Amino acid sequence: MIWRRTSAHSSRELLRAEHRPRVIRPRRLPWLPLLLLAAIAGLLWLRHADGSAHAQRVEQLTTANQALQATLAQGRLQRQEIQATNAQLLRRNAQLSAQIEQLQTELAFFRQQKKKAH
Repeated sequence: MIWRRTSAHSSRELLRAEHRPRVIRPRRLPWLPLLLLAAIAGLLWLRHADGSAHAQRVEQLTTANQALQATLAQGRLQRQEIQATNAQLLRRNAQLSAQIEQLQTELAFFRQQKKKAH
């Protein structure tokens, strides 16, 4: 390979020229931290979105659980009312049955008295 010869710079050109030391970096290197930051941000966003979905699901289940608890309490109350009503009806039935027996006994007695009177 043939190298091009460079001309020697005059001192005047060297004084006018701006000479700064430069670090030669590959062109892809500045994108690497940005890419890593984007990946981390994406993972954090996914985690947050998953956490939000999980929290929302927990909230839905809590609400559904409260509704079911209220329904269960109402059902228990209705069952207690039905049991109390049944017990009251059974007592009333027993009282009426006893009253019917007493009235039938009295009726039989009065019929017997009526037969004797005639």
